[in-house]
Amino acid sequence: MYKAEVRYQNELLTLAARPEGRSWKITLPDGSEHLVLHAAATEHTLTLELPSGRVALKFLRTPNGVEIHYRGRVYRFQSAAPARQGEGYHSSAEGVLTAPMPGLITKVFVQEGELVEAGQRLLTLEAMKTEQTLRAPFAGVVARLYVREGDLVQENTILIEVAEPKEGGPATQQPAESE
Repeated sequence: MYKAEVRYQNELLTLAARPEGRSWKITLPDGSEHLVLHAAATEHTLTLELPSGRVALKFLRTPNGVEIHYRGRVYRFQSAAPARQGEGYHSSAEGVLTAPMPGLITKVFVQEGELVEAGQRLLTLEAMKTEQTLRAPFAGVVARLYVREGDLVQENTILIEVAEPKEGGPATQQPAESE
């Protein structure tokens, strides 16, 4: 499941999306649920295919969040998450891999507890009509896996953590073959 918290007119709103077959069930802050059969984004337009028809939303990223233009109105949303600076910042050198941009997790190649080699494929993120393969920054063990195939993620979302293996500690699986 994917959840996002945003601020709209100083009110904190939670949006949730969960896979349902080949589509997504979206839960809005008012509790209403909507089925999205397909979503496609271009530079400034998000097109949603719903059972009732197609909806095109114009949007614009701003330094404070995003503006959505729909039916002559502008809705301004700000991220509710604190800015990632200082102690909240992680790097792949620490074994914490984050989404480089918003996207869809299309393939997960590993499981928690699995031994991995440096450079081994861990998962694939589809974003802006491209696929990005995230690879292990060093040989280690998959300590935490936060996503699964089909998850939508935002930029800087923590996806996976790789830790140095404990000396003499067993892992649940041997490394998979890398490309």
